Amino acid sequence: MVRNIKSIFRTNRIFLFLVIFRWASLFPAVLTLNQENSPGVFPPLVVLGIVVLANGIVSIFNRRLNQLVVDRPYIMSFDFLFSALILALSGGTQSPYYLYVLSPLLAGAFFFQVRGALVASLAFTPLYLIGNIFSPPELSNNITLMTQLAGIWLFPILFAYPSTLLRDINRAREELSSARDELAQKHENLETAHRQLEIIHDLTVLLQAAPDLISVQERVLGAVTTDLGFSKAVVALVDPAREELGGWMVYPPEESFPHTKSLPLKSENGEVIKALLNRSSFTTNDHPLIQDFQLNTWLNRNQWFIVPLYLREHPVGILLVEESGLTKEMESTLMTVANQAALALGTTILCIDRARRLAVETERNRIARDIHDTVAQSLFGIVYSLDACITMLPQKAGDVKNELIELRSLANTAHDEVRRSIFDLWPSALTIELFMADLTNYVSSCCRPRPFSIIFSSNGDFNSLSSGMRRTVYRMAQEALANSARHSGAQSARLCLTVTEDEVYLVVSDEGKGFDLSVALSRSLNREHFGLHGIQERARAMGGDCEIVSQLDAGARIMVNLPINGHHHA
Repeated sequence: MVRNIKSIFRTNRIFLFLVIFRWASLFPAVLTLNQENSPGVFPPLVVLGIVVLANGIVSIFNRRLNQLVVDRPYIMSFDFLFSALILALSGGTQSPYYLYVLSPLLAGAFFFQVRGALVASLAFTPLYLIGNIFSPPELSNNITLMTQLAGIWLFPILFAYPSTLLRDINRAREELSSARDELAQKHENLETAHRQLEIIHDLTVLLQAAPDLISVQERVLGAVTTDLGFSKAVVALVDPAREELGGWMVYPPEESFPHTKSLPLKSENGEVIKALLNRSSFTTNDHPLIQDFQLNTWLNRNQWFIVPLYLREHPVGILLVEESGLTKEMESTLMTVANQAALALGTTILCIDRARRLAVETERNRIARDIHDTVAQSLFGIVYSLDACITMLPQKAGDVKNELIELRSLANTAHDEVRRSIFDLWPSALTIELFMADLTNYVSSCCRPRPFSIIFSSNGDFNSLSSGMRRTVYRMAQEALANSARHSGAQSARLCLTVTEDEVYLVVSDEGKGFDLSVALSRSLNREHFGLHGIQERARAMGGDCEIVSQLDAGARIMVNLPINGHHHA
């Protein structure tokens, strides 16, 4: 409805309405042309001709006059004078042009509302009275005069009211239009933000399920092309260990895409790597993009918008999207998705790098424990026996020969242990019988020539354990018995092994001279005393516990509890 009112009461249409009113107000004058006694001082036909001429001029130049009245309101004073003159020439209060003379008053009301109506009525009142002075006295009528004066004031004020309403409606319409435009812009911004959040959410969900780095790359490229609408995208990743850019991938896949070797992160290797080092986005030009002929030739087929991917201060990779149709809004959305992609890719790369480092560290610790538990013990036995041989020479040469033969066998065993530690070749067929026999032979070789025996006690099915679990139990028993044979001063030790459905219990005890536990564990931080800590670390690595109990002159006991399924049961 407001729109309809506005279309009716536009300024140019108001002026057109006033022009029509001017022509319609001549109807009474036309009806009085045949009267014999004309009230005017001029012949009616002459007056009508003058008015028709004036109306014709106004009709022809209505647009220009309309703008002129709006810009310079004082122009209306000429219309007031012309109307007063027509009134005076056509009979004053008896003039058939009374409605015609109201047209400039109505114009003032329409154009300038109540203030214009009051000013127009105030300005025209003396002109109306002067016009009546020149009319014949016998035609003067005070009642008619007062009535027409009242009309001069009432009609403009009455017409000013809808003009005021129109102004308020136009102002409200403009405010509503401005609010509508603002809301439309906000709605568009919210739609863009919602779309970005949907893409980021979908990308995050997909990346959480991605099994490897290649899958992460594929899903990042799919989000950029399928969700954002880019026709083509390329991504390459940074290898943080080697500081190289490689792993190039394109989506949609193309057979013509070349397989490219990784390139060092140096600015001379092309604009792409330079942009990555400078953390700057740009649109490709004629400069070489990458120092790889095949890849550079393939990339030069299109124009690309290049976005470096960073996770904090760490470079993650580079993203290239086909540039055609790229707008500021799309660029903003692309940068948001690129930041999320950099987070996903960087997190995956860091996790892989951390897992690689952890695997290396774990393997180093395993090798260190194995060497300590095998080679170091064997070498200790060799050194111990060599010291005894030196003592027996030259009086007991025959015994020395026998010892050297035994040492050669022990050296061969140490050699085998080195190979076993390096290649982690542990026989899966380690039975309880082999377990006891190997421990007996091992301890005997470590403490020769002094005799040392082991009292075994076994419960449960040792052979049902996994090869890794049997290997761990063997190493822990090996280290505990070696410590007892070398340091306790006792002639024997007791080993109790219990296997249940859920856990493995290993207890090694002796009745030797014992030791100060705090001092021993402190010393075991040294590389030469790795044993006790090695047992504890093996237990913790398997999710179990290791308790060491000892006092001076009261023997020692090492108790290990290992869960079979990786966690303890109540």
